[in-house]
Amino acid sequence: MTSPSQRGPLFGLNLTRLIVIAVLLALLAAFYFTGLNHYLTWDSIQEHRDSWRRVVDLNREPAMVLFVFLSIVLMSVSLPVGSILSIAAGALFDLWYGVALITVASSIGSTLAFVISRYLLRDFVRYWFARWFAIVDRGIERDGSRYLLMLRLSPVVPFFAVNAVMGLTHMRLRTFIPVTLVGMLPSCFLYVMVGTQIGKITSPEQMISWQLVVLLSLLAVTPLIFGWVMRRLGKVNGNGTHDTSEAPAQTEA
Repeated sequence: MTSPSQRGPLFGLNLTRLIVIAVLLALLAAFYFTGLNHYLTWDSIQEHRDSWRRVVDLNREPAMVLFVFLSIVLMSVSLPVGSILSIAAGALFDLWYGVALITVASSIGSTLAFVISRYLLRDFVRYWFARWFAIVDRGIERDGSRYLLMLRLSPVVPFFAVNAVMGLTHMRLRTFIPVTLVGMLPSCFLYVMVGTQIGKITSPEQMISWQLVVLLSLLAVTPLIFGWVMRRLGKVNGNGTHDTSEAPAQTEA
């Protein structure tokens, strides 16, 4: 019988994986059983905005640190809270501080979610996102980072799902981080701006019109259109080079 010390690094890796999974499940349970999920809604933020804002104004730096920390934790476990946290950032910290805080939190949170998906929950994520993974994997193989940028810019693709599925692809982490940062800035800015007006409007739809969604969607597909044009130009240039290289040989013959 093999002792635990003779099982090599695989035993330690499995044990570490189980511990991390247990921690993630504990965080998910805490999020729902403590009722925190009920506070991360449009109605709740609108109702408590003034009282929360007074606390934030009296403890600005600690409030910023706490907000970023909680946002990172929630995003790292792939909870669908990106939009509402951006709105909360605008409601509590105003536009520019809100954009800065949610950008930092989203970048770190999405990176952690990517790493967790790739190294700890790969089989689980593949099972739950099987159909979408096949589509995304083909897109990454074809367009690389441009496809990720399209997903980030799109207003209809869930932020949390992109983080998880990207961990299953061949996308490198050093590519994932900067593309995510650039791609999420427009939507972060938009939702934070909505949050700054939460006391004056009754729903996000009053600021996010269908025309704006269409504009963001067009912005999202721009990288893919650019990639398609460049591939076409590459083929044309390749054909032209091939033709000119053969011309002298035909002349000499």
